[in-house]
Amino acid sequence: MAVQYEVTIHIKDDWCYTVIGSLYTTLVGKEGESDRVESSTPFRPLNKFVFKITVKCTKDIGDLLMISIERFHHGLIPYTWKPEKVEVKSPSGHVYTFGGYQWFSGQNMYLFQEETALLSMNSELRKVCREEIDERRKIYCWSTYKSKWPSCIDAESAASLHLGKCDLITRITKREPLAVAGVVELELTKGMHADNFTEMSQIEDLHKHHMTPTSEYVMNHWKEDDFFGYQFLNGVNPMVIRRIKALPGNFPVTDEMVFSNGLFTLNSEMQKGNIFLCDYKILEDVSTSTINDKEQFLAAPLVLLHKDENDNMMPIAIQLKQEGENNPIFLPTDSEYDWLLAKTFVRSAEFNLHEIDYHLLRTHLLAEVFIVSLNRNLPSVHPIYKLLVRHTLDTLQINNGARTLLVSDNGILTENSAAGKDGINTIVQRALQTMTYASLCFPDDIKERDLEDVPNFYYRDDGRKLWDCMHQFVNDILGLYYKNDDLVKNDEELQDWIKDIFQHGCFDQEKSGIPKEITSLVDLVKYVTMVMFTCSAQHAAVNFGQFDFYGWMPNGPSTMQVAPPTEKGKIEDKDALLELLKALPDYRIAVKSMETVWLLSAPTPEKNYLPDFDFKDFTEHAPRQKIKNFQEKLAELSNIIQTGNQELRCKYPYLDPNQVENSISI
Repeated sequence: MAVQYEVTIHIKDDWCYTVIGSLYTTLVGKEGESDRVESSTPFRPLNKFVFKITVKCTKDIGDLLMISIERFHHGLIPYTWKPEKVEVKSPSGHVYTFGGYQWFSGQNMYLFQEETALLSMNSELRKVCREEIDERRKIYCWSTYKSKWPSCIDAESAASLHLGKCDLITRITKREPLAVAGVVELELTKGMHADNFTEMSQIEDLHKHHMTPTSEYVMNHWKEDDFFGYQFLNGVNPMVIRRIKALPGNFPVTDEMVFSNGLFTLNSEMQKGNIFLCDYKILEDVSTSTINDKEQFLAAPLVLLHKDENDNMMPIAIQLKQEGENNPIFLPTDSEYDWLLAKTFVRSAEFNLHEIDYHLLRTHLLAEVFIVSLNRNLPSVHPIYKLLVRHTLDTLQINNGARTLLVSDNGILTENSAAGKDGINTIVQRALQTMTYASLCFPDDIKERDLEDVPNFYYRDDGRKLWDCMHQFVNDILGLYYKNDDLVKNDEELQDWIKDIFQHGCFDQEKSGIPKEITSLVDLVKYVTMVMFTCSAQHAAVNFGQFDFYGWMPNGPSTMQVAPPTEKGKIEDKDALLELLKALPDYRIAVKSMETVWLLSAPTPEKNYLPDFDFKDFTEHAPRQKIKNFQEKLAELSNIIQTGNQELRCKYPYLDPNQVENSISI
C-alpha cells in the first residue's frame, strides 16, 4: 500500500525567495528506501523559513535513518541556501529530525542524517558517515604555525569557515560597543603625553576611561601584600601557586630573613602546610624584545608565601633570578620601594607567563587541536560530536585571527610585551614539553599542587563544583550510548579522535600522561570532561578577568624597562616613585596592553553561555532530560556563586555558569 511522507525544510537565514529548479528526494529507512522522487515545480515558504515537499513511497520503509536531496538549478544565478534542519513526518505520524549545518549551492546531492545520536550503524549509514568525514577532512586540514607548537587548522583549506583577519575584527567589534568606544578613547590619548610616565595620576587617567569595580579595587590595593598574595589564588592566573614541604635548592631563604620574631620557623610552617611557592623557572633566559630601540626585561622569579593566622596568603620572600651572583632575596622588611619593585617584576612575569602559557597555549591552542580533530574524525551523529559541538563556536576563527593580530612577528602581544617574538616561541615550546594530563584535569591539578584545603580559594571552589557538574553530565550522556567498556574500546572513530589529538597536540607521552587511546567509559568521561572544561570554564577563568586585574597597568605590566635590581637600598625615598615609573612600560605600550585586555575581557553579545542549549543536537527524550538536569545543576551553582560573591570585597564571578561562555569565542 502506498504511503506518503511530508518533508519540511527549515532555512536558517533570511532566504525566502522562490527556489527555481528540480528537487529529487530519497528517504532511507531500516526496511528499505523510497524511490527517487522528483519535485520539478518551485516550492515556496509557508512562512519566512519553512519549505514543504511530499515524498510518496510504495510501502512503509521503517524507521528513517537518512534523507538524500539532489538539487538541479535551472537559473543563471546559483541560489545559495542553508537548511538548519529537515523534518520528515511518517505515515504513522512520527516526526524524524535531520541535521544540516552548511551552505549549499549549485547542482549537488546533500545527505542529511537522522538526529538521533548513534554508535551502531547499518552499512548504508556508515558509508554516509565515512563520506561526511572525508568531506570534512578536505576543509579541516592540519597545518603547522611554528615548530614544536600544537598543530593548527590550515586557513586556505578552511576558506569556507571564514577564518580571515577581517572576520576576527568584526567579531571583536560586535562583542561590546562600549569596549570599542573605550579603545578609541584610549587611542586618542597616546599623543598627549611623553613616552614615560612621570606621575601615577597619568596612569589613573588612562584607567578611568573604562574602570570596572574590580579594576578600581585593584588600583586601590595593588601595593598591599595580602592582595598581592590573594591574586595567586583568585586572580586571572591561579595556575602557578603550589604548597611545598621543602625549599628549592636555588632559593636560600632562612628563618632569620622571614621569621625574625622567632614565632615560626620555615620547617615547622612547611610541615603544617602553610608555605607556598610560585616558581617562574620557565621564563629563565627567555629572549626579550626591543621596543622603540629600547631593550625590555623579564624576570624569572621565585616567590615564597606564608598562610598566616588570618588565612591571608602573605609574600615573605622574592628572588628575581633563578640563580647566579648579585641575586638578592627581597623581603617585606626592605625599603618600601625595593619591596614594591620586586613585586612589580613578579607581576610582569605573571603577565607574560599567563598570556602565553595558561591563556594562549592551554586554552586557545589546545582547544583548536580538540576541535579540528573532532571534525576530522567524528560524524555528526556521534554522541561525542553532539556533546561537544556547542563548545566549538568561533574558536577556529578567533585563533586564526590571533595568529595574525596578536602573536605574529608584528602582532600586538609580540610588539608590546617583554617576551616578544622569540620569547613567545620559547615559552610555548617549554610549556608544551612540560605539560601533563593531570594539569589539564581540574581536580587532578588542584591535588597535584596540594591546594585542596587552602581557604579563600574561589577558583578552586567554583571550578571543582563546575567540573563535577560537567563530569556528571558527560557521564549521564555517554552512559546512554556506551553500555560497556568494549563499546568504548571498539569505537574506531573515537579512537581515531584520541590518537589525532595526541599526535597534533605535540605531547610527550613519557612526561605528559596524555592518553593515545581510551579503553573504558570512566576514562572516556574524564577525557571528554577535560575537553569541555578547557573549551569553556578554564578559558573563562584565565580570560575574562584580564582587564579587572591588568587594567590597572602597574599590577600587570606587559614589560619592564629596567633590569631586575641586583642590590637593595640604592634608591632614596624621594626618588622612589620616579624610579618605579621609569621601570614600568612607557605610555604607548601601556595604552596598547590596556586596549588588548579590555577588548579580550568584553562579554559576547550573543550570550552563548553554559546553560544555553540548542536541543536540535539531541532529539531523543533521554538525553534531553539529562540536559535539563544539567541546566538545573548549573542554575543551582550560579545561585551559590552569586550569593557567595555578595560577601566578598573583590568578587570572583568568572566561573559562574551564567557568565561562562560555551566556547572560546574571543
